Amino acid sequence: MEKLIYVFWRGDEDPVRLRERFVSEVEPKLLALGVERLQLNVADLGDLSDAVEHLRLSSGDATKPDGFVSFWLSSAWRREPAERLIAGAFARIAGYSVVESTVLPNVAHPPRAGERTYGFSQVTFLQVPPRLTYEEWRNIWANDHTRIGVETQANFRYVQNVVVQALTPDAPPWRGIVEESFPPEALRDLHVFYDAVGDEARLQRHLEQMMASCARFIDFDRVDVIATSEYVRQPQPEPRL
Repeated sequence: MEKLIYVFWRGDEDPVRLRERFVSEVEPKLLALGVERLQLNVADLGDLSDAVEHLRLSSGDATKPDGFVSFWLSSAWRREPAERLIAGAFARIAGYSVVESTVLPNVAHPPRAGERTYGFSQVTFLQVPPRLTYEEWRNIWANDHTRIGVETQANFRYVQNVVVQALTPDAPPWRGIVEESFPPEALRDLHVFYDAVGDEARLQRHLEQMMASCARFIDFDRVDVIATSEYVRQPQPEPRL
């Protein structure tokens, strides 16, 4: 099985209307094609001007997307019918074949079919900085940063999607797509985000650890972050080991 992610830009369409249209018109057709573990993440949370700083990062207005659709197929070679449906549903798409690593499974707030998953999902689109080789970048992310990403934040789901190949022309040069689920309060409260409620010293310690770790493998003018609602059409227990 192969996981595919189609990042999308909505153009002028209202994000709530987009979600409703996708669920009613596009989702049934994708399921009829036999896709598995269908998931929609859409940036429909409204004004985020007062959100924590990490949710406002962008490498440029023309680059920052509005969400993604992901699913599994037996092979990306068979993607054409699904890709055609998705391309017709959004103003712009960028498709990727990825390897999924579920570092932290969602056992605290498991999704339910047809319902919005608890909290919000922070989605981060990573590029390889010119100062690093791909091997150096991947090693820092996978072997050094992963532990810090779990230990310093209040995320209850953490998924690393390593890009194998771009599937569509002119896809941005992202090499990693991260999904992290947080409680709703973390959207605007750093203490909640960094698992440091009522403890200022712990907040500063976690914040410094996270920023120092990120700076090792991320150039902040080459990263895009969006806060999304997650909708999982075919929930299934995520592996614990």
